[in-house]
This record gives sequence, structure tokens and C-alpha cells, in this order.
Amino acid sequence: MIAVRLVIGARGDLVSAEAVGHAGRGPAGADIVCAAATVLLRTTLGILSKDAGVAVEANTAGRGTLSFRVATFQEAALPLLRYAGGFLLEGLGSLEREYPGAVDVQVERLPNERTRTVEE
Repeated sequence: MIAVRLVIGARGDLVSAEAVGHAGRGPAGADIVCAAATVLLRTTLGILSKDAGVAVEANTAGRGTLSFRVATFQEAALPLLRYAGGFLLEGLGSLEREYPGAVDVQVERLPNERTRTVEE
């Protein structure tokens, strides 16, 4: 099973994402559920990493593990981070519903911004 943990800030912004494991729905390297989860997460990481207003720290240590967090961001990047959060919630949630037992998405919503660093 792919265990996914998403942390969403009080303003709906993506704070972090972590995925560990394999869906087990096909042979290694040919599992469509793993491929779909990987595309969603890597695309989000790639887009955030290319935005000058967002600093991302990532761990892509090996197959079956991917995590990243938004270390800092400029206020102007908040809409992008909100979109990224919604994108992952919808995409990974859809996989979880379509392939029960293969993907488990846990969402933590931060009650306030005390843990967030915002650059001016």
C-alpha cells in the first residue's frame, strides 16, 4: 500500500507531502497505481521547485519513497500553494477511492500559521 500524508496550512496551502510504499497492483515498474501517484507527486514537486517564490526541500532517496516540504514561500506564491494542495487532495483522493487498499491518504490540517515561515 502507498501511505500518503499531506499537510495543509490554515489558508489551504500545501505544507508538505510524503508517500511511502507500493500499491501492489502490478509488477514492479508496471503498476499503474504507483505510476499515477508518482506522476501527481513529482509533477507537484517539479512545479513548486521551479517557482522563484517557493523554497522546497525534497527527499527522493529511492523507489517507493518521496517526500517534500515547503520550507519558505513569498506571499505572492500562496495561490500556487493552494492550488498544489487542492491538486494533490483531488488526485490522490481519487486514486484512494478507485483503488481501495492500494492507497491510503491521511490529511493533517494546520489550525494556524505558527509553524509557517513566510518571506516578505
